[in-house]
Amino acid sequence: MRRGLTATRAGICALLLSAAASAVLTTAPATAPAAPGAQAAIVGGGGADAAGWSFAVALKQRKAGFICTGSLIAPAKVLTAAHCVRGVKRRRLGVLVDSPWIAGKRAGARLRVKRIKIDPHYRPRRDIRDLAVLTLAGAATSTPVALPSARESAAATRAGRAVHSAGWGARSVWGFRLADRLKSARERVLANRHCQRSYGKRGFDSASMICALGARIRRIRSPYPFRATTCSGDSGGPLVARTPSGPLLVGVTSSGPIPCGYGPSIYARVSDARAFIDRQL
Repeated sequence: MRRGLTATRAGICALLLSAAASAVLTTAPATAPAAPGAQAAIVGGGGADAAGWSFAVALKQRKAGFICTGSLIAPAKVLTAAHCVRGVKRRRLGVLVDSPWIAGKRAGARLRVKRIKIDPHYRPRRDIRDLAVLTLAGAATSTPVALPSARESAAATRAGRAVHSAGWGARSVWGFRLADRLKSARERVLANRHCQRSYGKRGFDSASMICALGARIRRIRSPYPFRATTCSGDSGGPLVARTPSGPLLVGVTSSGPIPCGYGPSIYARVSDARAFIDRQL
């Protein structure tokens, strides 16, 4: 089952999935492994350094609560996944900024959303160009993350290169038990052929997508390998490449399998949509 869920929808799906541990997976045999226990982080990851991820923001919908993650690309601009905001009323959406916490007194300031702009090339059925830019009613104080050129993106996302993902998403591979504090994971970019085997040639478009997965999570007791990666609620969050001049936002969390970590996650390639993003800036 391919994951591309907001945190709200994921909570409903998690109840169904945990009761049916025989779901058919995109990257797994027909019988799924029994659900392991919930993890205390982005699946298989750990607490994110607040200073290094200060550009990460949380999307909250009135009444529904936290739904997705995003990244500051300008003081009043946020890049997130299109599926996070598609069909969402702007007036019901807020963005928490300038804090790694999304609950309690330490939660970031909430800014209203003035405009939602979804990439016109977004194709929901195939997750192509799963990107959207939000314009905020006020400015965050955190430093925005840099966007890569096509050349920088190609160099940073060659197969085998290390990349880092972050978000407030699920701590369980089944997509529930969200994190209150920002979490991050180290992953490696996978070869295009690997992702096409997992998702099919129509399911993975190398021009607009990046495929990545982290190290095996040893603490999960299962005969099947689970690996560190993003999960439901991390949608829209950053995938960055660390460079001498600072982090580059090479990808945006888009989709992946359920259970999370049982196969590679897919990230929308930021450089492929630079023309659209630059117009919003």
